[in-house]
Amino acid sequence: MQGHAVSNIIPVVGANRIGFEPWEGYPNGGQTFYGSSFIADHRGDLVSELGRADEGLVQTTVDLDFLATHRAAWGFFRDRRPDLYGALTGPRPA
Repeated sequence: MQGHAVSNIIPVVGANRIGFEPWEGYPNGGQTFYGSSFIADHRGDLVSELGRADEGLVQTTVDLDFLATHRAAWGFFRDRRPDLYGALTGPRPA
């Protein structure tokens, strides 16, 4: 998910459960959830995170104007042609 933050030049939040949830009718079965919720900045660096067994809240402040300027400096989004997307998806149903 940190790679998605880098490739889209935008922070990404990953919220994950913790603990164990047994499967009804299966005494030895169940699902373990591994936590590690986090926020990655536009470079993919973790700026706020919880451990595997931590309950809590992760938060950070994001400068949207900085992100818009930073994103505009890269060519990833500059050369998009959304006016041509319709030709790729075909006509929309009525």
